[in-house]
Amino acid sequence: MVAIGTDYNILMIARLREEAADGNDPRQAADLAVEHAGPSVVSAGVILAGTFGSLLLARVAFLTQMGAAVTVGIVLAAFVISVFLVAAVTALIGTRAWWPGRIQRRAPATVAEPEAAGGGAGQEGRVEPTGNGSVWSRSRRL
Repeated sequence: MVAIGTDYNILMIARLREEAADGNDPRQAADLAVEHAGPSVVSAGVILAGTFGSLLLARVAFLTQMGAAVTVGIVLAAFVISVFLVAAVTALIGTRAWWPGRIQRRAPATVAEPEAAGGGAGQEGRVEPTGNGSVWSRSRRL
């Protein structure tokens, strides 16, 4: 149960950090994180809860009890904690959520410039990482 809840929380927090790094305020970042990462967490939770919920159909008391307990735990971990609680707490405490580290704002993505007509012979465009390696742009070989 701890590993499943941790996976879901890592997914949500990673998305929260991405949205904050894009320059969104904490409440908007939480809203966007739930909008984009929420369906993945919810669908994974539904699949796992359904899988372990099938143990409720077993005729062995131990399996039925285990299936009920694990299903309830997954539903709590996926829906209540990961989707609602993590996003809500992050929105409420704002930028203090990232203490002791800080969110490094990402530069907006740049649009590749088209090569000039009749560019020099033998000069082919190439793709290179810029700055932090997350934004790719087109440059010319000199």
